[in-house]
Amino acid sequence: MTTGPIDFASVQWARKRSTELEALLALPADEMGKLANFLVKLAALKAADVTPTPAQMTVLLQNLHTKNLMSLEPVRGGMMVEFSGGGFVYERYLLKNDGRIPNYKYESKKAL
Repeated sequence: MTTGPIDFASVQWARKRSTELEALLALPADEMGKLANFLVKLAALKAADVTPTPAQMTVLLQNLHTKNLMSLEPVRGGMMVEFSGGGFVYERYLLKNDGRIPNYKYESKKAL
């Protein structure tokens, strides 16, 4: 079965992505699903010309370990984040560029 002519740029792109994704193949299916959702939300941020700082990425990934990312929106001074799970119906907060979460911008509802 042939798929038609393949250009050199496509081959190079595929080889590079294949190498980058190799480590992800070792992850369990549920972890891949979490990361897929996370990547979709990161792509939306990048489309809005917002790139999370390393400190923000650390906080996001720490929370992603036990929770589900519901939303990630750029705001002045950082980004608004919403998670569910991990003992909470929801957790919403401002995640500042330096990775801090101000108490006055945090709200949550614990699961019963």
